[in-house]
Amino acid sequence: MSTSITTASLSDSLPTTMPKLDSSGMNWAIFIFRFQDAVEGKGYWGHYDRTLARPVAEIEAQPTDAEKVAMAQWDKDE
Repeated sequence: MSTSITTASLSDSLPTTMPKLDSSGMNWAIFIFRFQDAVEGKGYWGHYDRTLARPVAEIEAQPTDAEKVAMAQWDKDE
């Protein structure tokens, strides 16, 4: 997970129809389905279910510019 602080753009925010998870967890069943739909719609579900791994450099000590960009974008999306 990235330690840099970023601000979310309007397109990164969840829809207003997204229910807040109740602290007691009573609405978990509804929340998780709506949350997953919203995150899948943004194209980030792979970060949650770990099917989208962070890109790595072929040579760890010498990443190419393209590898740096891919890693930075993944960290931002994380």
